[in-house]
Amino acid sequence: MANNGGKDKNTALKVALSANLGWGFELFDLVVYLYVANTIAPLFFPSSSRIASLLLFLLTIVIGYFARPIGGLFFGHFGDKIGRKRLWFISLLGMGIGTIMMGFLPTYYQIGVLATALLVLLRMLQGFFLAGEWGGGMTLVSEFSPDGLRGLFGGIQQGGAALGLIFAVIANEVALSLAPGNAFGTLGWRIMFWFGAIPLIIALTVRWKVGESVEWLSKVANKPEKVPIITVFKKYWKLVIIATIVLFASGSIYYGIIAYMPTFLELHTDLTAYEIDDVVLATNLIWLFLSPLTGYLSDVTKARKKLIAITGFIIGILVYPMVYLLYSGSYVFAIFAGLLLGFLFAFQYSLFPAWLSENISTNVRYSYIAFSINLGVAFSSFAPYIVTALGILFNNPVIGISAFDVLAAIIGGIIVLLSPPDKVGIKLD
Repeated sequence: MANNGGKDKNTALKVALSANLGWGFELFDLVVYLYVANTIAPLFFPSSSRIASLLLFLLTIVIGYFARPIGGLFFGHFGDKIGRKRLWFISLLGMGIGTIMMGFLPTYYQIGVLATALLVLLRMLQGFFLAGEWGGGMTLVSEFSPDGLRGLFGGIQQGGAALGLIFAVIANEVALSLAPGNAFGTLGWRIMFWFGAIPLIIALTVRWKVGESVEWLSKVANKPEKVPIITVFKKYWKLVIIATIVLFASGSIYYGIIAYMPTFLELHTDLTAYEIDDVVLATNLIWLFLSPLTGYLSDVTKARKKLIAITGFIIGILVYPMVYLLYSGSYVFAIFAGLLLGFLFAFQYSLFPAWLSENISTNVRYSYIAFSINLGVAFSSFAPYIVTALGILFNNPVIGISAFDVLAAIIGGIIVLLSPPDKVGIKLD
C-alpha cells in the first residue's frame, strides 16, 4: 500500500484539480494562438507569401517563450521566499488578462507596425506569467501529495495541458458558429481569445480556495533562502541541465506535433475545420484521461525516469508513421494517429512533476522547477518554426516534422537516464 506521509488525499486532489484547470487555461491561451495562426498571421505580418507571414508569426511564439525563464526566475524567487499560493494566483490572473486583451488588438492594416509590436508585447507578458503557473502548479501539487501518490496527482495536474486544447476546440466551434466563413477572419479569431474568460473565471474561483503548502510553511517560511536561484545553480546545476534538455525534448514533440496540429492540418490536408477539431479532440481526450493513470503507474512501479526514457524511445521510433498517418488526408487515419500520439505522450508528460520535485529540496523547489522547465520549453518553442522551415527545405512537411522530433525524443530519452535515482514514496527534502 502506498505511503501517504500523513497527507490528506482529498486536499491533494483539490490542489491537483486546481492545477489542472489553471494549466488548462494557460495552455488554452497559447494553443489558441496557434489555432488561429493561419488566419491572423497576414493581419499582423502582411506579406506576398502566406508561408512567409506564418513563419514571421511563429517567431513571436519564440519571443514570448523566452520571457518564460525570466518569469520562472521571478515567480520562483518569490514563491520560495514568501509562499507558493499568492504567486500562483497572480500568474493565472496575469496570463488571463493578457489573453483577453489579445482579442482586442487592432491589426497592421489599422495602425501599422504598432499592431505587430503590441502583439509581441502581449506574447512576452503571457510567457512571463505562464512561467509561474506551470512551475507553481508542479511545486504545490507535489508538496500537497501523499508521498506514495505524487505520480498520480502530478498526472492529474499535467492533464491540464490536454484540457487546454480541448478548451481551444470548444472555442473554435463557438467562433465558427458565431462568425462563419469570411467573418472568422475579422471577428471569429477574436471570439476565441475572449472565450478564455470562461475557463479563467472557473480556474480562479477554484484556486482561491487552495491553501498554502504545508511543506513550505514547516520547512522554509521562517528561514527562506536569500536568493534561491543562486543555491540552485551552486548545488543543483547538473539537475538544471538535465531537466532543461528533457523538457526541451518533450516540448518539441508537443509544440512540433500536438499543439501545431490545427495549423498544420489546415495547411497540408483537405480536412474541414470540424474534422480537424475532431482529430485534436481525440488526441487530447485520451491524454487527459490517461494522464493520472500513467502517473499512478510510476508510483506503483517506482520507476519514473525509466518510464520517461522508454516512452521517449518509443515516440522516437513511431514519430514518422504517426505523422504520416496524421497528415495523410484521411480523417480515419488522422484520428487513429492522434489517439496513438495522445496515448504515448501521456506516459511521459504526466511524470514530470513527481520526477522533478523529488530530486530537489523544498527551500528552492519552486525556483528550480520554474526556471528549468521554462528554459527547456523556451528552446522547444522553435519547433513550429523549425518543422515548417524543414518541410519547405525537404519539400515534404511530414519529413520536416519527423526529422526534428525523432531526434528530440531520443535525446530526451537518453538524458533523463542521467538524473539521480528515483525517490518514489520517500518524504520530500
